[in-house]
Amino acid sequence: MLPQIIVASTCILITLYGVFRKNRVFFNLGYFVYGLIVVFSEINFYLQSQEVIHIATATLWLIQSSLALPNKLPYDGSKIAKSAGIKIYICLSIINLYGIFIVRASDIPDFVSYFHAILAILPVIAIYLILNNKIEITKS
Repeated sequence: MLPQIIVASTCILITLYGVFRKNRVFFNLGYFVYGLIVVFSEINFYLQSQEVIHIATATLWLIQSSLALPNKLPYDGSKIAKSAGIKIYICLSIINLYGIFIVRASDIPDFVSYFHAILAILPVIAIYLILNNKIEITKS
């Protein structure tokens, strides 16, 4: 469990770095890797217990990883880019709010719920930055 905690903490730090630098690639990278950690962890739990909830949870975080797949497309500030960003970040927030619930309802150590709480709050900051035009616009 300790290696997972170290990697998960690193993912959160990468995401925080992305917020402070207003860098979408680092922001998404943290969510992408964190999602993969949860996917592999839940698959391992499923193999041990055969409980279907672990497959459902793994699928949800696979969706998170898919939504947060880092890319270097320039942010052009268009309505489409803003709309997509807001929808993606709302989904990331909802997924991690569910993560808090799942941690509290399972045998996973309670402090992991704080990881999910941080990851549920950070997209709200990203949405604020998008809505208030605080993200640097780049022309392709």
